[in-house]
Amino acid sequence: MHLIKYGSRFSSIVAIAALALIQMGGCGDKKPAVDSVEGEAPDPQAYVNAALKSMDEGGKLEDVASTFQQGCDLHKSEEFQIPIHVKACFNAGVMTAKLGDKGKAVSYYKTALKADPGYKPAVQNVTYTLLQSGKADEAVPYYEGYLKANPDDTEMVNNYAGTLGEAGKYDEGVKVIEDLLFKDPKDTRAYKTLARIYFLQGNYRMSQLASANALKFTPEDADIHNNIGLSFLKEGNDGDAVAAFKKALELDEANVQANMNLGLIALKAADWQNAAECFNRVLGKDPGNADARIGLAVAYRGIAEFDSAVEEYDKILKVDKCNQRALLNKAVVQGLFIDDYKGSLKTYDAHRKCHPDISIEDRVAVIQKAVAEEEDIKRQTAELERQLAELDRQAAEYKPKLVAKTARAQRVFTKYQDVEQDPSWAEQLDIQIEQVQFAVESEDFMFMQEAAAYLDEFVVSYYEYALEKPADEWTDESNPIDVPVDAAGGAEGAPTEGEPAGDGEAPTEGEAAPAEEAAPAEEAAPAEEAAPAEEAAPAEEATE
Repeated sequence: MHLIKYGSRFSSIVAIAALALIQMGGCGDKKPAVDSVEGEAPDPQAYVNAALKSMDEGGKLEDVASTFQQGCDLHKSEEFQIPIHVKACFNAGVMTAKLGDKGKAVSYYKTALKADPGYKPAVQNVTYTLLQSGKADEAVPYYEGYLKANPDDTEMVNNYAGTLGEAGKYDEGVKVIEDLLFKDPKDTRAYKTLARIYFLQGNYRMSQLASANALKFTPEDADIHNNIGLSFLKEGNDGDAVAAFKKALELDEANVQANMNLGLIALKAADWQNAAECFNRVLGKDPGNADARIGLAVAYRGIAEFDSAVEEYDKILKVDKCNQRALLNKAVVQGLFIDDYKGSLKTYDAHRKCHPDISIEDRVAVIQKAVAEEEDIKRQTAELERQLAELDRQAAEYKPKLVAKTARAQRVFTKYQDVEQDPSWAEQLDIQIEQVQFAVESEDFMFMQEAAAYLDEFVVSYYEYALEKPADEWTDESNPIDVPVDAAGGAEGAPTEGEPAGDGEAPTEGEAAPAEEAAPAEEAAPAEEAAPAEEAAPAEEATE
């Protein structure tokens, strides 16, 4: 249950041949149970046993980690003198790393090494975790201390050489590997580490050559194909790089490095679905891999699954609340993709607290501007709704007045029907009344006002040009324009006082009286088929 390969931190390109954490099960609900006797010093081994039993029974990763941590922390007891339990602290580090808290994991590994500096699994894991955190210089002394007591451990010598390369000490690293290969020219692991050192140095041809030598002995090694792919990628040969990564996945579908690299290339190409599949495979093997989770979140954002993207960032921040990339990316998704401006500003505030020396004011300004624009839109919308409501109120109030005005205009024509005049005036009245009816049905206050104005203008013109008299009778709105009995009864079809102006019943307030002999609007003949008004034939007999 310990690390078996040399590795380094992930960056924009995943490191060659990085280590993989041990596989741990556990997703059930059973919590570890530790027996203790009151008054007696607790036994750290009991916590280790309980945690291991919980793992076997499918216990939750968090509960297992907590139990190992409790066992390790017993050495801090003020009541009892309890020595550091190496395995409890080591396993606490392993489980904490699985949960994604690498900084805390390192502290547990260091605690284990205080008790036993030669405990190989702790040396491997603390150096691996430090490398992932970009602290290769801090990892070197742990190897050197171990190798003083174990100089013939070729695995650790190989890892030491790789760590020297990660720390920028390329020549020293190459020298260590050359010594290994002198002893064993077929040491595939040494060739892989040599390829990594040359890669870090920027000598990509030599890196490919070292990988090719490794393939001679282990052609089915997925890590080697991944290494070759990285070299191609650095040379700008994306096609061959992708082919190499895919070859690695053919050999090992769950290979963390190849999946990470192919996923990053997919992100660059906006191939969101393929990227998500790659990063999910990484997380299936290493759920604490923050880089893979960030890549998955970016892929989710690309396929517009914004809530899922935020969930992935939250998973990272749960174990590393100050993860800068997770904070910034989460704030961007909240503010620019789901319009959660308050949430975005809250996330940026958390970033300020974690990273006070890093300015993010330009990013915050973008969200603040969006908030101001949203508030302005809300104000404008509210004002528009108020205006529309006012127009609706005015329309409802004006509607009966307009209907009454229409009836009054009809009474004008009835009153003066005996006056010699052009028949087109009556036809124009029908048109005016139809327009008024449209306006009333629309319930649009502005339309009704416009129709009323046209009707007023028409009736005034009628007085001036047809009747050749002032329109004071019409303009005096208090004048109901009563129709004399003689005038109403002197013409065929003319209404008498109290009778409707047409064949129907008299219009009541709120209804327009129909024009004499006017057909309903829905039965009107199409304009292109209508005959001249003075010779109008029924619509069904109209000629072209």
